[in-house]
Amino acid sequence: MYILHECNPAKTENHQAQPPPTAELKHQFPEPHPMKKKVQQQPPRQCPVTGLPVSTQPHWNIRHEHAGYTAAFEAIGPDIVHAQVVTDHDAVLDYMDSELFETVCSELGIIGKATYVIINLNHIRKVLLSYKRDFANLVYNRGPIFTVLAMYNVHPDIRPVAEGVAAICPENSCAVIADDYRDAIEKIMACKNLTEAGILAEEKPSCDAESAKQNFLNALARMCWVNMLELPVPLPSKESEFLPVFQALEELRKDLLAKEEEHQKKIDQIKEEGQQRLEQNKILLHAKLDLHSKHVVRFEHDIAVLNDIIAGKEAELARISAAVEEKTSLLGRIYEQIKTLAIDPEQKNALLGNCRNMIDTGATEQELRMELTEADSRFLSLLRKKHPDLSEKELRLSLLIKLDYDTREIARSTGLSKRGIETVRYRLHRKLGLQKHQSMKRYFATLSEKSWQGI
Repeated sequence: MYILHECNPAKTENHQAQPPPTAELKHQFPEPHPMKKKVQQQPPRQCPVTGLPVSTQPHWNIRHEHAGYTAAFEAIGPDIVHAQVVTDHDAVLDYMDSELFETVCSELGIIGKATYVIINLNHIRKVLLSYKRDFANLVYNRGPIFTVLAMYNVHPDIRPVAEGVAAICPENSCAVIADDYRDAIEKIMACKNLTEAGILAEEKPSCDAESAKQNFLNALARMCWVNMLELPVPLPSKESEFLPVFQALEELRKDLLAKEEEHQKKIDQIKEEGQQRLEQNKILLHAKLDLHSKHVVRFEHDIAVLNDIIAGKEAELARISAAVEEKTSLLGRIYEQIKTLAIDPEQKNALLGNCRNMIDTGATEQELRMELTEADSRFLSLLRKKHPDLSEKELRLSLLIKLDYDTREIARSTGLSKRGIETVRYRLHRKLGLQKHQSMKRYFATLSEKSWQGI
């Protein structure tokens, strides 16, 4: 139970009734001592009101670093649990340490038996809604695991909360508000005597006003802490002076219930719209997947067709390459035969030069044919159509420029010098009718795109 309370019950209005000393945390970490030094045995602590023994365990204390306090529990006798918050400043209760409280009760062996709890609320100035809901969950869902709860050192700022705690307790348990430690112990002992005698330990309201107040706080706590809005507020008799107050509370309950239903309708509407969008997106996704599958089939078919075309082109290139190699071989033999002829030297050199040029041209044509694709063929056809005055050498140069060959590679392929290639490029630029700022490479790329589109 997250009953978090201040650990110094000595600060009470009744100075003659001193509470048991607070469980100091230093006993968890005993100071080292010399081996020969005798350790004096501390006498067991006792409750100054009842004389019952007071005990604690190190793991019954838990530090809350974020809030700056320590939750501490101790046992008074066999069945009284004293809960406190050890701090030197005002504290805010935001949640309950219910698991620690249940651990204490389990180790004391009092779960399922009559259990009595006293809580020191000194230094507590605010209790959040989360703590109140935790308390309601403890007494209605997990318990109750206490018979009587006595709260003392209750500051006026949180007294309405303490009264709400007392009002919301179920029939098999009760909560009371005490002035100080002595008063809390005395109320607990009185309740124990009544419980042992078979009488329910519950304080009955002394007058109609107290009864009306308890009923009002009970209804309010159920509405706010437990969110029990569907249960109508029990109204007093028509002659009661408190009837208008309860009627106002009932109207508030109805308004809150209406808002809750309106909020739930919005949530349901959002869920429905989200489900509809989800279904639409699923349909769209399936449609896209189906379209994708169809595209895959079509692309696979196109790839197969292109592979067949490539295979045919490769076979054709192989035949052309074989023919070129045969032609080059023949030219080489002719070249060697010319070298052996006894003819005019000038005529002989001319024949030999022609043979070398044909051999070099054949090698270049073979290299170009090996790299030629269907797109390149389309490009050359459109280039011839737009510029019929271009020579074969200029067509080859245009193709190499389009294929992004640099000047050195073009010179090596054509057998010209780099300076010669620059001259040919300049003439080709003029024959194409391009301006100075226009790039031949960009022009050829545009032309290649048009040739592939069939323009």
